[in-house]
Amino acid sequence: MIKHSITDNLLHISIDNMDFSYRIPVQKLGKTMKWTIGKNEDEGIEMKNVSKWALQIFSKKPLDEKYLDQFQKIIQEVAVGNSIDWKETKLAVSVQQDYAQLKANSKMSEKEIISILEEKYILP
Repeated sequence: MIKHSITDNLLHISIDNMDFSYRIPVQKLGKTMKWTIGKNEDEGIEMKNVSKWALQIFSKKPLDEKYLDQFQKIIQEVAVGNSIDWKETKLAVSVQQDYAQLKANSKMSEKEIISILEEKYILP
């Protein structure tokens, strides 16, 4: 479960059984970004309008998707009217986690890894 509170215009988030917590400025919660998965931007997988904070929190260490769902609800309550594409954000988190795992556990080239991910997730 994600625990959260708002103090001094900061959203404090902690996740059960995890050794980290985040303090995110409330005015930046709805911030989106273009996320490129892969070493080379011109060869990587590009995801648009994804949650900057969801990627920072959830793409480094595999977590149950229920935490991302809880995070989404918190953001939608606190940052009403944001332009985050949650379907794209969840996809970006999954693809980034798989990318990191393939990169760490194989001797495949960058191009091969990107190709595998594009096929697995049916990406353009």
